[in-house]
Amino acid sequence: MIEAVQWRGASPDDAAFRFPEVSLRLGSQLTVMENQWAVFFKDGKAMDVFEPGRHTITSKNIPILIDIVRGLGIIGNIFECEVVFVNKSQLRANFGGQAYSAPSGDIKYQAELGFFGYMLYKVEEPKLFVTEFFGNRNASGSEDIARYMRGFIVERVIDQFAEHDIFNVVRNVDEVTDSISKTIDAEAKRIGITIVDTLFEGVKIPEDARRFASGMGQQAMAMQYAKETAEVLPEGGGGAAGAGIGAGLGFSLGQQMMQGQQRQQQPQQAPQELVVCPHCGARNPVGNRFCSGCGKSMEAPKTVKCPSCGADVPEGNKFCGNCGSKMQVENVCSNCGTKNAPGNKFCASCGQKLG
Repeated sequence: MIEAVQWRGASPDDAAFRFPEVSLRLGSQLTVMENQWAVFFKDGKAMDVFEPGRHTITSKNIPILIDIVRGLGIIGNIFECEVVFVNKSQLRANFGGQAYSAPSGDIKYQAELGFFGYMLYKVEEPKLFVTEFFGNRNASGSEDIARYMRGFIVERVIDQFAEHDIFNVVRNVDEVTDSISKTIDAEAKRIGITIVDTLFEGVKIPEDARRFASGMGQQAMAMQYAKETAEVLPEGGGGAAGAGIGAGLGFSLGQQMMQGQQRQQQPQQAPQELVVCPHCGARNPVGNRFCSGCGKSMEAPKTVKCPSCGADVPEGNKFCGNCGSKMQVENVCSNCGTKNAPGNKFCASCGQKLG
C-alpha cells in the first residue's frame, strides 16, 4: 500500500518515470514538482492528468479512472493503477547516421551522405505522449524514450534525403536540411511532442558526389560506368545477358562508335562551346545570360571561404559543401550597416549592440 507518490531525483535529461502497479488509497498524497505532470495510467491508456502541486487523491480529482474501476466492480477505498511522471522541460536528442540521395542522372547515381546533429523538443500533450510511449510502445522509462527519439529522427532524415537528388543536395544543403526539420516537427505532433529546433551540425557529401553534381563530372562517371559494364559482359553477349544488358548497352556503345567514325569522315566543325548552369547543372551555349533549363541567372554565385577547410562556399549557405562544417555569418549592424566579424557582440564602427 502506497500512501504518497512523488518522482524524486529526476535529472534534466529524464523525459518520464513510471511507477508500475501501485496500490493507492483514496486520501493518499500525490506530489508533482514544478516542471512535471503526473498521469494516472491503466490498461494501456492515460487517464487523469495532475498539474504541479500537492494533491490528496479523491474520487473527484480522478473521475475518469474512478469510472473505469467502478465499472469493473473493484472500487473501494483502495485501487490499483500506474502513475507516470512526465518532464515539462526542454529535452535534447542527439542523432547521426548515413542516408542515400535520390537516384540522379542517366546512371541513377545515389550518394551516401553522412549527417549528425541534435533536436530540442518538449512534451506538449501529456496524455497523448503517455499513451503513445507507455501504452502503444510499452516504454519503461527515459532510456526507452531517448532510444525511440533517436530512431524517430534518423528514420525521417533518411526518408527525406531519399527525395532529393544529389544536384539539389550539393547546391542547396541548407534548404534541404530546413525542409527535413519541418517534416520532423509535423510528425512529432502526432505523439504529443513539439519540436523546439532541429540542428544539423554537419552533412558529409562525398567527393565523387560533388564531382557528379557538375555537368562534366556526370558525363565522366557515365562513360566510366559504361566501360566497366562492357568489360564484365561475356564474349558474344552471354546469352541472357546479351538479350538484356548486352543488347541495350552494347548496341548503344556500338552505335556511338559508328557515329564517331561517321563524324571523323565528315568535314570537321568547330564544337559549340557550352557552360554549366551553377544552379541546376544544365549545359547552355556560351553567352547565355539566363539558363535555358531553370531560367536563373548564369552568373556564378558569390562565394565565401569556409573557416574550417578554406573551400569556396556560395554566400548565404549555412553549411560547407566540402567538409560539412557550419559556416560563420558576418554580423551586420542594424544601426550603421557595418559588417562585423563573427562573434562580435558590439559593432566595431558605432558600438551598437549586435542582435
